[in-house]
Amino acid sequence: MRVSAHDLKTFALFLLLIPSVVWAAEPGSYPPGFFVQSRQKTSPEPLFYNLDTHRLQSFPLKASYAQFIDFFWDRERGRVFFSARQAPRDPFRVYVKAWPGGDEKPVYENPLGPFRFLLSPDGKRLALQVMGPAAWPILAVHEWETQATTLLGQGYSPDWSLDGQRLLFLSIPGALPSWLDEYSVQTDTSTQILSEPVMEAAYTDDADQIILKTASQSKKCDVFQLWNRRKNRFYPFVPPTTGSKTCVFQRQLGAFPGHQFFYFKESKEITRLEEQNLIVVDVWGGRLQELPRADWEPSVNAVDPTTLVVGQDPLYVLRADGTGGRLVIPGVEMIRPR
Repeated sequence: MRVSAHDLKTFALFLLLIPSVVWAAEPGSYPPGFFVQSRQKTSPEPLFYNLDTHRLQSFPLKASYAQFIDFFWDRERGRVFFSARQAPRDPFRVYVKAWPGGDEKPVYENPLGPFRFLLSPDGKRLALQVMGPAAWPILAVHEWETQATTLLGQGYSPDWSLDGQRLLFLSIPGALPSWLDEYSVQTDTSTQILSEPVMEAAYTDDADQIILKTASQSKKCDVFQLWNRRKNRFYPFVPPTTGSKTCVFQRQLGAFPGHQFFYFKESKEITRLEEQNLIVVDVWGGRLQELPRADWEPSVNAVDPTTLVVGQDPLYVLRADGTGGRLVIPGVEMIRPR
C-alpha cells in the first residue's frame, strides 16, 4: 500500500481517536457508519466507525462471542444485525440488537455450518447463503419476525432490490453454469428471468435495470452490460477508456448500498488478470476513479451509499466520487472482508 505525505498526516490525526467513546443517539436519529474489529485484541471486539465524526466508538455487547461473520447496520430503524457464535463449537446465529445498548436477541440459527446473510433494505428479511455438505451454498429467504423461511436451492451472489421486494441471485441447478433468478416477496416464489447463463449480476437503483455479464458476452468481450428488462435490450455499461481499441477484462462486480455506485476489478490483458485496477463508477457507467492494485488490495467493501473501504493494514476510507482524499483507520480490520 503506497502511503503519501497526506496519508501520514491523516494517520497522525487518527492516532487521537478514543475507541471507548459511546455515542448517545437522540430518538430516531442514528449515525452513519460501519463495523470493524480491533487488530490488537486476542478475542473479537466489534467497534463502530462513525462517518460523521470519523471516530471509532465502542459497541457494547452483553454476551461474549468467539467469532463474528457479518454485521449489518439498519440505520433507519436503529437496529444492528450480526452473525456470531459464542463458543468455537457452537452453531452460528443471527442476532438483532437495538442501538446502542439493547439486548442481543437470536433470530436465526443453522447447525449445518457457517453462513452469510444479507439484510433486506426494509429490514424484514435475511437472504441466507448457507455452506453445507453440497459443493455450492444453499440460498434461502428468512423473515426473522415470523420465522418463515423459503428455500431457493443452490446458488450465490444474492442482491436485494431497493424496496426489499425482490431478490436477484445466481442459481445453480445441480452444476454450473449459473442462471439469473429472481425471488418475489409478493408471491414467495423464484423465477428464472433470462434464457442464457449469467456469470455476475446486480440491480441498479431501478430493479428493471440490471448490470450483468452473460456467458455469451464474456466470450466476445469480457465486460459488463446493462440489461433493460422493460425493453429486453442490452447496452454497454462501462466501455474501455477513450482511445482503447482492445477489450478489457472486468470481474467481481460490487454494488454500494443504494445501488447508485458500483465497483469492479479490471485487467488490461487476459494473461495478467492478477494486475487488476479497481474501477468505481456511477449508475450510468461513468468512471469516477481508478485505483491500482497496490492501493486497494487485499479487500474492498462498500459500507455506505457513498463510501468505500479498501486495504487491510491500515484501512482507508474513500468517497465513491474520489473527493475528500483518503482517511486512515489504524489498528482495525473489516469483520467481513471482501
